[in-house]
Amino acid sequence: MIHLLANLLALDVAGITYKDTYYILPHVARNLRVHFHELAHVVQWRELGAHAFIMRYINEIQTCGYDDAPLEKMAYALDAHFTSNGNKFNIPDYITQQL
Repeated sequence: MIHLLANLLALDVAGITYKDTYYILPHVARNLRVHFHELAHVVQWRELGAHAFIMRYINEIQTCGYDDAPLEKMAYALDAHFTSNGNKFNIPDYITQQL
């Protein structure tokens, strides 16, 4: 498990979420898409709970890879919708229904 967490932390990503807090790299601080993406993960953490989120996330990364992990795909789809000025809808409710 420690090895898996170390690999996750070594990923080249712009941000990372832990429970209700996310951290982003300084060069993306003004990129609203990154903030939106990480906020999607905040909702996922809230709805699944810490243990279930971590176990699911690790399993998805192991079995699908980062780019195809369902939790990541959901967050990327939502941040793309946001940046394309898509129709407004209740994001937390949507995430809850999709989980």
